[in-house]
Amino acid sequence: MGGMHEKLRHVLSDSGRKSLQASWTILIIMIPISFAMTILQYTGALEYLSGFLSPVMRIFSLPAEASLVLIAGALINIYAGIAVMVPLGFDAWSITIIATMMLICHNLVVESAVQAKTGVSGLIMTLMRIVMAAFMGVVLSLILPESLKDTGMSVAHVVERSGQGVAEASLAWIGQTADLTVMVILIITGINLLIDTMRFFNAFAPVVSLLKPLTAVNGLPKNTTFMWMAGLVFGLAYGSGVLIAEARTGQVDQDALVRLNISLGISHSLIEDTLLFVAIGASLFWVLFPRIIAAALTVWGYMLARSFLEKIPVGR
Repeated sequence: MGGMHEKLRHVLSDSGRKSLQASWTILIIMIPISFAMTILQYTGALEYLSGFLSPVMRIFSLPAEASLVLIAGALINIYAGIAVMVPLGFDAWSITIIATMMLICHNLVVESAVQAKTGVSGLIMTLMRIVMAAFMGVVLSLILPESLKDTGMSVAHVVERSGQGVAEASLAWIGQTADLTVMVILIITGINLLIDTMRFFNAFAPVVSLLKPLTAVNGLPKNTTFMWMAGLVFGLAYGSGVLIAEARTGQVDQDALVRLNISLGISHSLIEDTLLFVAIGASLFWVLFPRIIAAALTVWGYMLARSFLEKIPVGR
């Protein structure tokens, strides 16, 4: 019994060290970019840049102001996008389209850089998410019920953007960064500890068997099941901490990581992020299920395209 406890202690110690390494990999990307984006936001440069995309919003039947929301979400995160969106007072129809696009295409610089740490192309992942966000925006603008246009934003107050001094803005960024650092470490450590503990007690196989039909439907191999579920629940940035750690073990092959990143790039953080938008007026059904379906179809499309290309003779 004592030997088992010692082995478990060793497993948990290694898991903690692996988690800190993965957390550090993410934080050295997130913190400098967060600071740079805070400066852009403070100086008003983000608002200026949004003007260039205003005409594009007509493709999605959205107001010109939606470009500012999508830029804030794409360059920073969904929280920044929501902060910009709330004062604009969109109806539920517009909120649902914006929410779906932003849930696919947000925090691009950080999340794509983190995905690149797993061995996939960050640039390709970024382009894929932008294209899929635009595609889903067009599709929803054509099929969303017109009744959603009669429903306003589900918030009790309008968020005001008040001016801040440099010191106040800096202190706010430091506080947010400290909270973010703790959150990243806790989530990644918790996920890795759970995975390694399950492996130690041979409990991973039953979970994989239980969830295998879901991963198969989504075009993913069974050895990515827990990482996939972690991404669906915790999001791409936090889930990528597990991806980075698992990729370094060599237990997940490159093709599986590519498919996993494609799936999570389109459909991740299905609980927290989705409910944030539902809380301000988005339709739960329309911001959730179309993304799940799009993720599965895109992975299968990738697999079919790869299979087709492999059959093309390279030379004589």
